[in-house]
Amino acid sequence: MPGRKKYTVRNWTAGDIPALIECQAAAYADYAAQPAYSERVFTLQLAAFQEGQFLVEFEGRVIGYACSIIVQLDDDLPYLTWSEVTGDATFQTHDPTGDTLYGADIAVHPDFRGQGVAGLLYRERRRILQRYNLRRMVAHGRLPGYRRYAGKLTPEEYVEQVRSGDLKDMALNAHFKVGYEVKRIIFDHNSDAASLHYATLLEMPNPAFKPQKRRIAAAPMKRPFRRMRVCVAQFYMRRISTW
Repeated sequence: MPGRKKYTVRNWTAGDIPALIECQAAAYADYAAQPAYSERVFTLQLAAFQEGQFLVEFEGRVIGYACSIIVQLDDDLPYLTWSEVTGDATFQTHDPTGDTLYGADIAVHPDFRGQGVAGLLYRERRRILQRYNLRRMVAHGRLPGYRRYAGKLTPEEYVEQVRSGDLKDMALNAHFKVGYEVKRIIFDHNSDAASLHYATLLEMPNPAFKPQKRRIAAAPMKRPFRRMRVCVAQFYMRRISTW
């Protein structure tokens, strides 16, 4: 078994794209509706935010990768779909002044699962959180093991049993392991037969987030206020007869 010390973690480049496509196909072989990124899509992602794109190599072979962007998500509005957040995977929605790192995609080749590859990718994502002083990391996740328990457990009960350790789910266990919290469960988020079309909305707070520093650094026009308090007072005023 390869040791973690032999792995190479770096930002991926345009020359890595064919290997990324192969890794994605292997990692999501059970997901018929996978995005199946083309070379053009990966190229657009790289152009939008190169610093947020990582891969892991072993002996020159790409065995895992992660794609991320910075966005501004308004908690007061209804949730956005993966396609809406990512601009249909093009990352044209990347906002350098946003406060949230969105984990758009992560994949580990099946031959290397359980060997710390995902942990290395999340380590790089956490560095982005700290470097940009972002409030949190958000992602949408799958529930590929749920179909075995459908009719016996609700999706919420299934998630809770995975959280408590009574059940195992390949995707959800990986998310819990790196520190994600399940904020809600969404139906028909993506066409994912393996998950019975359920998905999780995941959030990981940044413990090093500095709100005061964020107020100074962030562009004010990117922070529209959704709530406003209006105070009105009526004064008795005398007529001015002359200037």
